[in-house]
Amino acid sequence: MPEVQRDNLQLTDFMDLPTLQEIQDSFAAVANVRAVITDAQGNLLTQPTPTRAFLRRQQAIEEAQAAEESGPQREGGEYVAPIIVNNQRLGTIRMSPRRDGAVDEAKLAPLAARLNMDVKDLKAALAPILRDRNTRPAAIQFLFLLANAIARLCFQEYQLRKRIEELTAVYNLAVMLSDARDLNRVLQRTVEMVVQVMKVKASSIRLVDAARDELVIRAVHNLSTEYLNKGPIRLSQAAIDQEALEKGYCYVADMASDPRVQYPQESAREGIVSFLSVGMRSKGKPIGVLRVYTATKQHFTQLQIDMLRAIAAQAAAAIENARLLAETIEAEALEKQVRMAVEVQQRMVPQKPPLMRGVDLASVYVPCFGLGGDLYDFIPLAGENVGLVVADVAGKGVPASLIMASVRAALRAHVDNIYYLYEVIRRVNEMLCRDTKPSEFVTLFYGVLDTVNRRLTYCNAGHPPPLLLRDGKVSELAGGNLVLGVDPSESYTQSILDLRSGDFLLLYTDGVTDAMNFQQEMFGKDRLMASLARGGGSADAVAQNILWDVRRFAGLNQRSDDLTLIVARIP
Repeated sequence: MPEVQRDNLQLTDFMDLPTLQEIQDSFAAVANVRAVITDAQGNLLTQPTPTRAFLRRQQAIEEAQAAEESGPQREGGEYVAPIIVNNQRLGTIRMSPRRDGAVDEAKLAPLAARLNMDVKDLKAALAPILRDRNTRPAAIQFLFLLANAIARLCFQEYQLRKRIEELTAVYNLAVMLSDARDLNRVLQRTVEMVVQVMKVKASSIRLVDAARDELVIRAVHNLSTEYLNKGPIRLSQAAIDQEALEKGYCYVADMASDPRVQYPQESAREGIVSFLSVGMRSKGKPIGVLRVYTATKQHFTQLQIDMLRAIAAQAAAAIENARLLAETIEAEALEKQVRMAVEVQQRMVPQKPPLMRGVDLASVYVPCFGLGGDLYDFIPLAGENVGLVVADVAGKGVPASLIMASVRAALRAHVDNIYYLYEVIRRVNEMLCRDTKPSEFVTLFYGVLDTVNRRLTYCNAGHPPPLLLRDGKVSELAGGNLVLGVDPSESYTQSILDLRSGDFLLLYTDGVTDAMNFQQEMFGKDRLMASLARGGGSADAVAQNILWDVRRFAGLNQRSDDLTLIVARIP
């Protein structure tokens, strides 16, 4: 029979007593002998006397046959045949001959059915007895045939139960590993169950640490602390584990003599002999190995290897799920912080323009993400003046929003103490050059509108020039300087524009002109100027018309930049 690890098995674990009694009675009737079946300790499992049910069935056969011939009583000893499964004796069939050793062919079918054998094969095995009823060796041969047939049936049942036990273990592990909330506990339980199911001495899970070139212990069962502290397992030197990661598994028959083992002496002291390493991969990437160790030299069957590989795959999936869960938790925490930052930024952005005599103001702000890199502001100043600010930070998201906040704070701090606009912008530029990277520049337009004298004083630091609608014609405001945050020694100049009644002034960011449709065409400055030229009515009506034109042009195409507008109408 096939050899696997020994278990504490009993014959009655696989066959109930009525079945054993039926087999014994059939054999006794066919071979015309006395027989009993005992367990491994010699205790009777069956009765020598056939059961009433068996006798009734035999009577129906015997009535159709001629009277049995009688012969002289044969004397002889008792013959025994062991029933062995997995190198373990489960029981014994004992036979002693009757007067007549004849075998009844008509009684073969019930016995063949019990033994799960073909009648022809059973008849061929009994041929020597059928030819010579007095041939004792033939009866003995049949006795052993019967014992082997029972052992085969038991072994099939044993193998079936083992497969069910293994599949149940894999299923239970899969359910357990699906819960990645406490991965350390789950992996520890995994190695414990592997030891229990595979009946090995110990098990461990090691994960790849590429930065340290090491396989690091993550879970272990039944290995001493002394053995675990023997030294690191370098992945670049672990030929066994490298093969397991590349080919799926690697088997070592004797750890003490295999040259690939890194710590053979420590293994011998630990009392581990054979060793099976199975690779763990996630999305094609090696993440670790699942190992099992035995106390004696043992060969692992393909079924055992396949089961361990299935467990390793489940463990790898659990580790990946745990990583994703950790990333999700981290992302949720970051998202919470971003939401708080969005709230802070929204408080920095004016909720509505100020109401002032001599000017009608409107604004539109549509960030591309929760946090935007565009800045617009209305700064109340003395003497019925108002500061108009539009800026665009290079980049998007959190970094851009932080730079935007610092620019707004610096600008508001300087306008309270400095009269000249170019000096305000120069100091903001110095701050940005000192505190940001060269790639983190800012374009900014800052103008002060004198609503009484209808005069705009402004300084443009690399920002798209504002547009002026006057008498149905649209023009750009002249004057420009270098962007902020590039050259700390840059000097800036300011310009002045006298406004008239009916003028519309448009300040915007490049998110307006860079808006694209599905044909990858940009909205552009010409469409913006045409949209402004069609404007009329209030400042808010003009701003909303421009926003509508941009959205109608882009359609459902996803925006890639923030969109900001300020419209000032001179009554």
